[in-house]
Amino acid sequence: MLLLAACATTPPPPGPVATARDVGGQLDDGSGQEAWAYCAYWMGDTWRVYDLGAFRRLLFFDLVAGADGSIADRHGWPERWEALRNRAAEARVPVEPVVSVLGKPAFTALFSNAAARARLASEIVSLARDAGGVHLDVEVFESVGRAELDGFRAFLVELRAALDRAPRKVLTAFVPTASGIYSAKDLALFDAVIVQGYDVHWRDAPNAGAVAALDAKSPAAWRPAGEALVRQGVSPRRIVFSTPLYGYEWPTVSGEAGAATRGSAAILTYAPVPATLLPDLRLDALSRAAQFGLRRDTGSGAPWYAFRDEQGWRQGWFDDPASLAPRLDFVRAANYRGVALFVLGYDGGALLEAIGAAFRGGSGR
Repeated sequence: MLLLAACATTPPPPGPVATARDVGGQLDDGSGQEAWAYCAYWMGDTWRVYDLGAFRRLLFFDLVAGADGSIADRHGWPERWEALRNRAAEARVPVEPVVSVLGKPAFTALFSNAAARARLASEIVSLARDAGGVHLDVEVFESVGRAELDGFRAFLVELRAALDRAPRKVLTAFVPTASGIYSAKDLALFDAVIVQGYDVHWRDAPNAGAVAALDAKSPAAWRPAGEALVRQGVSPRRIVFSTPLYGYEWPTVSGEAGAATRGSAAILTYAPVPATLLPDLRLDALSRAAQFGLRRDTGSGAPWYAFRDEQGWRQGWFDDPASLAPRLDFVRAANYRGVALFVLGYDGGALLEAIGAAFRGGSGR
């Protein structure tokens, strides 16, 4: 996932959140599509501008696991997030912590050590007991050794067994499309998975282009990403597509759509975000498109803009309701579970409104 620095405020946690939408620790398996959202610690109280009842799940991002299996920095979870948890409880929406393992060194140290992975499992069970469930974000993109991979898979089996004890707790996970750590047996242990639905073109991509797409050669395009999971035995009702509320602005060699890049991209939020929350991220797609003119890519449908400054050409690419529409229609037509927004607050509520209307009204167009 995309991780940015920032801050949060807020204070004794409420009891475990009871939700009518999870029955007996199982996800509701009815029809219809759902909106989930990652609620990042650095976005503070931005969640207050949303109707939390519009979501089926909120995922508090994030609690990073150390190499010894401990979780040293919880970013105030749960004590400083009492107001969020109370508001969500009123809306009957679970708020579940995201436990992250980031990078190969952390993965190797953790899962090659039986004591470390037992400690992490104990930490996660404790977190799930208070929240109703937990979400895993294990991000390792390099190949890993057999010993640590076997340790990771044993950890998942042990964790699932612990969370299955009454009262059962929900276990979900983020699955990066470029990661090979999950087998079909591993994926079967999760109540639902959020598949990577972004970075068809990434910050250091050789060419500018759509951040997210329905069909593309990239494994992060929604159709191939969803179909790959289905081939591994994951039912569509257990698949959620991560949906970026951000874009990228690359330095490029020309103003032609998809031009070669000259360096790493800057991150755009979709809508303006107060400087108090993101002091180092001051570009937003709506303002840039208004200033430089909005264009529309014929292949992906993605909106983009281009301009030239003293350093050369720059191109910004992002998502808007029109580019999201065919992907939302695809989710509905194939009866996938829904979408998960990353990060709540980056869109000012505009993209959530489009998603809600598409899922309620039958078409994103």
